[in-house]
Formats: sequence, structure tokens, C-alpha cells
Amino acid sequence: MFLSNLKISKHVLRLASVVTVSLLGIQVIGAVAIAQSNSQQLQTRFTGANKCLDIVNDGFNNQLIMADCGNYSGQFWSFDSDGTPPGTYRLRTQFTGANKCLDIVNDGFNNQLIMADCGNYSGQFWSFDSDGTPPGTYRFRTQFTGANKCLDIVNDGFNNQLIMADCGNYSGQFWSAR
Repeated sequence: MFLSNLKISKHVLRLASVVTVSLLGIQVIGAVAIAQSNSQQLQTRFTGANKCLDIVNDGFNNQLIMADCGNYSGQFWSFDSDGTPPGTYRLRTQFTGANKCLDIVNDGFNNQLIMADCGNYSGQFWSFDSDGTPPGTYRFRTQFTGANKCLDIVNDGFNNQLIMADCGNYSGQFWSAR
């Protein structure tokens, strides 16, 4: 299961007022335990096990890329539900820290991703679902772009750029964590 590598203890559990959450595979009658995550690397079926979601270390540190997996702080992502609507999470990296969150550029196209100051922005409220995805994978969506747009990889030969694209049966939209 996605986020299954989390070390869940009484210090990382938080009760939510929903009945079930298949995302974590933890079901409690009347409430669901949602883990405040440890960091994990994110990969897609399209780019494979050797490419991870990363931050470009260019001084601005706000652009995303699929890069060779390694022990790089820009590749270790946490999923935090503090202050987000139920069933959503903010995504942060060790590299950019607690004050920067994965967001959508609000430019009319609304398909580009950026690390931005965390705030009460619907582009930072991410949800994950496994409907129609291969086992162990999930689609990432934001409140801002809605249910019909998913985090995807641009299929341009380089295959390292991210975009919010129409959801479909595309391996670049099938994400997993390790």
C-alpha cells in the first residue's frame, strides 16, 4: 500500500472524522488513523524504479524533475495533513523544508508544478486514489485542478518533466512510494 513504509506510532497518528481510508489501509470503526508521514521517494511506472521525483537544486529550489534516485534530500517527500481539508495532504521535501509545499502555478493553464510557500491554497491540497490503477500505485490530484487532472510525466523523450494532465490509463500517472 502507498505510504505503507511509514513507522506508525502514537506520535504519528492523527484521528480523522471519516469512516475509512484505503490510502493507508488502516480502518478503525468510527475514525481513521492517518499517519503524519516519514519521508519517502516517489516514482512512476513510466519512468521506472530508478527515477524519483526531485527538486532542481538551482538556487531557486522550486522546480520539479524526475531524476536518478539517490540519497538526495529533494527526493524525500512527506505527506502532512495538518490544516488541510479531510482526505488531503500537503507534500513537502526535506530539501525545501516545512515552509515549502508542492503547488500548482495559477496561470490560466494550471498544469505546471512548483514548490511554493505553504498556505491555505487548494493547489497544495493533494489526494491519492487507486481507482483503476495497477496494484500498489496511486493517482495524485489537487483540489485546485479537480478530479479530472492527475500528476503526470511529460512524454517527450527526456521524460523528466511533470505536468497536471487529463487523467487516464497512463503509466506516468501511476505513482508509488518507497
